[in-house]
Amino acid sequence: MRKTIITVATVLALAASPALAQGHGGGHGGGGGGGGGPGGGMGAGPPISPPGQDRMGGNASGSARDIAAQRGAFGRDFAQDRHMTAAEHQAMAQERRALAIQYAQAARAGRRLPANADRDIRNALKDDIDEWRDQFTVGRSEWQAMRDQWIADRKSLTPEQWAMRRADWFAARDRWIAAHRDRVQDRDND
Repeated sequence: MRKTIITVATVLALAASPALAQGHGGGHGGGGGGGGGPGGGMGAGPPISPPGQDRMGGNASGSARDIAAQRGAFGRDFAQDRHMTAAEHQAMAQERRALAIQYAQAARAGRRLPANADRDIRNALKDDIDEWRDQFTVGRSEWQAMRDQWIADRKSLTPEQWAMRRADWFAARDRWIAAHRDRVQDRDND
């Protein structure tokens, strides 16, 4: 009995295979071959066209060029949107500085910061240093030296010490800006 059921199931599956391959999948995709591949169901993809032609009978390489041009335009638009002006960089730095000083003042006043604040403040300090690099187009070696100087192992400092270190970073940043006044003025004129 079991052998008969398996044999009948195999025969039915094989008989249905040509119908599936032709897009007549027994009600799986609307019957009109709307999807691609066996069954024509959701997610099966578009019907396959011969190489060198798209579905509408045109040239696939032209379509590929169109897609590549669109993707390139998207990348350029995205990069242009990400480009910040000197004034925007300065405003962001001022906001970040104000928050850093607020945390440092709380730490100096003896307030305990949350135990996991060390991670957040350390990450904010990393972001501050990256923002400095972007704002003033600092070279990789100078940026790396600054990171090495200011970013220590997270657990080497308490959250309060990290808060004070981040505020100290802004003081060091101000000294750097004063020492590189010509670079800063060139950036502000852009």
